[in-house]
Amino acid sequence: MAKVHIIDENKTIEVKDHSLLLELDGKSNILFACREGVCTTCLVDVVEGAENLYPAEEIEQMTLSTINGVKNPRLMCVSRIKTGEIKIKYV
Repeated sequence: MAKVHIIDENKTIEVKDHSLLLELDGKSNILFACREGVCTTCLVDVVEGAENLYPAEEIEQMTLSTINGVKNPRLMCVSRIKTGEIKIKYV
């Protein structure tokens, strides 16, 4: 099982390896609106463990190209975790 530590909530949630992080919906305070990687409501900063995420696909890359001031931005609705742990912070 992979682990997502949400710094703002001081909470760690286990998810299946290789799963979409949309699984955090209902288990965290992260807002999920469009669920397609375009609205940015689920935008977070990956503070640690970015290497444990699969690379952003085309739609996420296009949306993230409009984001400034976030070191390692990712959209939780379309991001997929490989294995291991990540630490995220709300933007």
